[in-house]
Amino acid sequence: MAEKISDLSGAEREKRIAELKQKMQDAAKRAQAQHKGEEQPAATPRPRQSAEEAAPAVETPAAEPASEATAVAEETAPAPKPKPARAGEKTAPAGNGAAPKPAPERKRPAPAAAPKADAESQAPSQQEMNRREFLTYAWGGALGLLGLQAAVGSFLYMYPRFRAGEFGGKFFIGPESALPDASAAPQPDTTGKFWLVTTEEGDPRALYMVCTHLGCLYKWEASNGRFECPCHGSKFTRDGHYIEGPAPRSLDYFEITYEEGQVVVDTGKKNLGDPAGQSPARVEPA
Repeated sequence: MAEKISDLSGAEREKRIAELKQKMQDAAKRAQAQHKGEEQPAATPRPRQSAEEAAPAVETPAAEPASEATAVAEETAPAPKPKPARAGEKTAPAGNGAAPKPAPERKRPAPAAAPKADAESQAPSQQEMNRREFLTYAWGGALGLLGLQAAVGSFLYMYPRFRAGEFGGKFFIGPESALPDASAAPQPDTTGKFWLVTTEEGDPRALYMVCTHLGCLYKWEASNGRFECPCHGSKFTRDGHYIEGPAPRSLDYFEITYEEGQVVVDTGKKNLGDPAGQSPARVEPA
């Protein structure tokens, strides 16, 4: 096995390198001459040689100078400096003393461009959407109107309708002359549940017979000239104003109208009396 050139001294190393270079040149010349001989035309065939003559032409040791020259070039050549890695590059791990090579940066595929919508193709779809919205709103409005009509019809059908002359309906008293005088006692109407009176100002009033406290039926006390509740002692004037007691307001009353020259008391329309604190006849506690 040949000695390494690095182990030789300076003069021997130079001599050895010169021999190797000479052998490499000789081998290159022989290879060039052999290549030219193969390119010659087939009309001039080479003279046939014996096996003994052909053997020396092939020199196997020619590979040794090449390997030794390669070793010399590898040992004498300076090691390449590693290039600084760029930002975003990955460097491969170094092996066998070789400088690390930067890994190739992977390029991300560019996002596919969205297809441009054709304005002409969008126009029919927009018109179709408008038609759908119009039909939806039309159907919704029709159904809503139909439901409203059904609700109103059901309410009118189920709403209690009272005939004239029964509580909740209208009571025809007669002409205005049928009303009591302002100085007369109140006239009770048990069917309509009201007291018919005429105030000092001359206005007719139909007072509801139920006390505003807890719903008891109060009575007219002629000796005292006022209404008194026998349950809890609430007292009211002839016109229905609160005087004293636990009642929270004056007496409730029904609406009186005139139809075809007759006085009509509508017991279906009740008005609440004024609060007890606003009554002009209220008695202040001592």
